Amino acid sequence: MELAIILLVFLIAFRKDLLELRSFSLQNEQDKFILKLGLGLLGLALLVAGTDRFVQMLEIKYHPEILFLNDWLRSLPYNDLSVYFGYNSRILLRIIRAVYHYGFFVPCIFLIIRAVARRDLRSLSLLIFSTFAFHYAVHFPFYFFTEGHQIWYVKGIMVPLFRTISPLDHVFPSMHASMSVTSMLLAWRQPNMATRILYSIFCPLVIFSTFYLQIHWTIDAIAGASIGVAAVKFAEYATAQGWLYLIIARLNQTWALLRRPASKELSSRG
Repeated sequence: MELAIILLVFLIAFRKDLLELRSFSLQNEQDKFILKLGLGLLGLALLVAGTDRFVQMLEIKYHPEILFLNDWLRSLPYNDLSVYFGYNSRILLRIIRAVYHYGFFVPCIFLIIRAVARRDLRSLSLLIFSTFAFHYAVHFPFYFFTEGHQIWYVKGIMVPLFRTISPLDHVFPSMHASMSVTSMLLAWRQPNMATRILYSIFCPLVIFSTFYLQIHWTIDAIAGASIGVAAVKFAEYATAQGWLYLIIARLNQTWALLRRPASKELSSRG
C-alpha cells in the first residue's frame, strides 16, 4: 500500500515526462541507444547489489574490520537525534518506515526513466557517474574495514521500528543520505518544477527517517551528504570530459573482438 502511494506521487510529478514515452520507437536507433543506457544503468544497480551481498560473505568469513566505531559514535554530542522524537503515532511511524524503505531507490529510478523518456543523454551520463557505482565504491572501504552499528543496536533499544538485526548493518557513512542528496541535486537541474519540489521534500525526509527510526547517527548523515555532493561534482567532470562516449566506444570494441570469428589457421589446430 505504501509503495503504491509513493509511486503514485512520483508518477504525478513526472507525468509530463512520462508522456514522452508514447513517441518512443525501437525502430529508431537513437531511441534504442538511450533505452540500452537506461537498462544498463539499472543493470549496474543490480550488479552493485549483488556485489554487496558477496562482500558481506567475505566479511563473515574473514572479519576484515580494523576500526570499531560504536563507542566513538555513542560519545559524540548530539549524535543521536532520536532522543528528541516521540513515537506515539502509528500512522506517522508507518509513513516514515515506507519513506526509509523505498526512498533509497525510487527517486533515482524515476530520474532514470525521465532521462530515457526525454532522450536526455546528459542526464543519463550524470546518473551513470553519480549514482550506484560511485556511492558503493566510496562507501565500500568504510563498510569493509570499519564496524559501526545502528543507534538502536548500540543502545540496546528494542522498539519495533523498521530495521534488521545484523552485525553487517554498518552505518558510517550513510548511503541513504548520500543517495538522497545526489538525487535531490540532480532533480534540481530538471525543468519540471513539480519534480524539483517533490525531491526537495522527499529526499530530506528520507534522511530524517534514518534518524527517527534510530538507524543513523548525525555524523553518518553528514558524511553521507558530503559523498552525495562529491558524487554530483564527479559526474559533472566525467560528463564534461565525455567519459561516457569513451566507455561506450571501448565496450563496443571489446564486444566486436569477442564476436570476431576465429581464423582458419587457429581453428584448424589441435
